[in-house]
Amino acid sequence: MICGDMDPNGPGQSYEPAEWHEPVELEVRHQRIDAGSYAIVDPAPKWPENSAFNLTINFFPTRPGNSEQTLVAWGDLRLQIKDGLLRLCVGEICAICEDIILPRCWYQATVSIDAASKVMGLTAAMLNPTGGVRTEQSAQERLSNWCVPRPQTALLFAAEPETVENGRLFTRNTFNGKLEAPVLSDGPDGELIAAWDFSSGIPTDRITDRGPRELHGTLVNLPMRGATGSNWNGSVASWRQHPGQYGAIHFHDDDMVDCCWNTSLEIQPPENARSGYYIARLTANGVQSDVAFFVSAKAGEPRARLLFLAPTATYLSYANTHIKFDSHNTENLFEAVTQLSEDELYLNLHRELGLSHYDTHSDDSGVVYSSSRRPMLNTRPGLYTFNYLNDTHIIKWLESRNTSYDVATDEDLHRHGTELLQAYDVVMTGSHPEYYSTEMWDALNDYQNEGGRHIYLGGNGFYWRIAYSDTYPGVIENRRGVSGVRTWEGEPGEHHLAFSGEPGGLWRTHGRAPQALVGNGFSSTLFVKSTWFRRSEASFDPRYAFMFRGINTNVIGDFGFRGGGCVGLEIDRWDKDLGSPPNSVVLATSEQVGQGGLLTGEEFITTTRALDGVQNGRVRADMVYFTTAGGGAVWSTGSIAWATSLLWNGGDNNVAKVTGNVLDRFLDPQPLD
Repeated sequence: MICGDMDPNGPGQSYEPAEWHEPVELEVRHQRIDAGSYAIVDPAPKWPENSAFNLTINFFPTRPGNSEQTLVAWGDLRLQIKDGLLRLCVGEICAICEDIILPRCWYQATVSIDAASKVMGLTAAMLNPTGGVRTEQSAQERLSNWCVPRPQTALLFAAEPETVENGRLFTRNTFNGKLEAPVLSDGPDGELIAAWDFSSGIPTDRITDRGPRELHGTLVNLPMRGATGSNWNGSVASWRQHPGQYGAIHFHDDDMVDCCWNTSLEIQPPENARSGYYIARLTANGVQSDVAFFVSAKAGEPRARLLFLAPTATYLSYANTHIKFDSHNTENLFEAVTQLSEDELYLNLHRELGLSHYDTHSDDSGVVYSSSRRPMLNTRPGLYTFNYLNDTHIIKWLESRNTSYDVATDEDLHRHGTELLQAYDVVMTGSHPEYYSTEMWDALNDYQNEGGRHIYLGGNGFYWRIAYSDTYPGVIENRRGVSGVRTWEGEPGEHHLAFSGEPGGLWRTHGRAPQALVGNGFSSTLFVKSTWFRRSEASFDPRYAFMFRGINTNVIGDFGFRGGGCVGLEIDRWDKDLGSPPNSVVLATSEQVGQGGLLTGEEFITTTRALDGVQNGRVRADMVYFTTAGGGAVWSTGSIAWATSLLWNGGDNNVAKVTGNVLDRFLDPQPLD
């Protein structure tokens, strides 16, 4: 894929068929998605006939009055919340507590079954009592029949079995909320059978049994770990500091990280396949659908001197976003009536396709995981113009110049680090490389400091810290923290990444503002209308003449496919106090940002009326340049919309000219002044 922008007024779509793959016809079948997270213990404990047993479990419901939700399912036994009431059912017989379960309160449920007397009991005790509420309630029923669960019957936490199809379990009635410390014993004072410790193995999909039989379990669909438990007291902020206060797991009925579909077709690129953006184009009865994928350059085996880093972590973070439907501030941000594509309408109806980091779960908690193991309808050619399509403008521009380049992804950078980068003279990052792991940041920083040359063609880059996981390939984790432009904010004590234990949130919050890496960093949103740059006085220094060769105007980029200018969407500014290098120079600054430019939240600590582009000097974009040790250099454009101005007028424009001048000079091995 050369360019996937379908806008009829845009730069024009462009594709080249891969010669190494011939069209094929496939017979396909519908495959279900089992959304909702749960834990499964299989095989479960074996119970002797005519025995008694007790089960205790702590629970923190986040949406208790909505539908039927199962906390524990085992054979004929169900511990559930239905119609807001806690109940224990064995078959059709239920013991039901009479008081409504309150949302966002910790309870301990105690289940007792005496198979000999055929009596079952249920108690619910509030662990952190709320004034004016009865703190304990109970119910009891006599069983007409009790069927001991067979050894091969699985024990489920947070859901119950619905059916098994082709050997795969499908579930229903998923619990929304936290579960903690399930314990099974042989009667109220009897032998311990199992005690699951959810504070153990937080970065993994394993739940650990501390009991004598080691009945360990597995998590399905990645519920949130590193969640505060009933004993969290605010004295620590990280599960690594005190794992015992993080013994809870937060389950959701709309968690989905892997469709688990059977493979219909496998495409194997040959060894000599060119790296780049690719799509598999599917057609059926006049319907067309594209599946995006990447062929990456092999680490240490460059075929070009320029590497383009496809910001796939950003694509993944936005994948299948429902922000236009769910966010409270979308129309305020755009100051326009929301426009919806067919893909967005479809995603709103089919939430089983999974959520983005910009969404909230059905219980209003933030989405911290995003996965590539599902269809991603806004990461392909189409009309969703944020991120993926904008970067294909850069690809088409490189192609139009006949510039040789390799492509690698964010995950490649995370896995291979400097080994990937050091083989290239120049590394180019795209229009919005917003999400970066520690490994990615360190690799790019080391590359620059060791003499590498970096062209950053975007805005709002290097902003959020994320983590990848070896347990969950194709998944990234992001915790929004308490600062930054965000559609939700994490719960107190839950801002540390479960995958790595690192503090989440903004890189700036942890001493690594983007200015320290690329000279400028996120300052403002500008979605209403884009504007332009004006060259600074400093830019006329002979040392920077190579950038502006062939430019006969001081105004750069008063045109473009996103808002009519090269400065727009999200923009970055230079700031020495945030780490812009002492030798960095501002080559150009935006003009006429206006009231549509709004200062980002981390830039101010008290609300005032002077936060827009008319009244506040921080609401601006700065084009920045600096050199590094060993002959390296960094050039940063400071605007997402820069990339979408490259192809204006068929590429004959001063944005393309400046970018080409910098690229050509960076590819020239001669030392930079």
